[in-house]
Amino acid sequence: MLKINILLILTLVISSVLTKYIRNKYNIIDPQRIRYVSNTHQWVEIPLVVLGIIFIVLFWFIEGSVFYYFAIAIFAVVPLFRAFVEYKYEREEKEYIITLINFGLWSIGMGVLLLYYISTLN
Repeated sequence: MLKINILLILTLVISSVLTKYIRNKYNIIDPQRIRYVSNTHQWVEIPLVVLGIIFIVLFWFIEGSVFYYFAIAIFAVVPLFRAFVEYKYEREEKEYIITLINFGLWSIGMGVLLLYYISTLN
């Protein structure tokens, strides 16, 4: 459990430092809240996040289930969808760069957690 916490904290720190660096480099304004580009963006992203949370809760209650893989897939689609919408409709704000960097870092972290989970099953 300690390894998982260290990995999550390390991923959070690296993500925060890179986000701050990219915001300074490209003069990107820091939004104070989650911003939706359109109503379609909002109505697609919110149900996906809720579905991902449901899969995580089901994973906790049903040991050895595939819900972990579904949750990883859902939480991979959400930032990619967000980055696509930001790139498509607000390209000049360059917020999509930060979204893609955070997606990459958290994907690496989740991949390592997945490998750790698989290795503990054996």
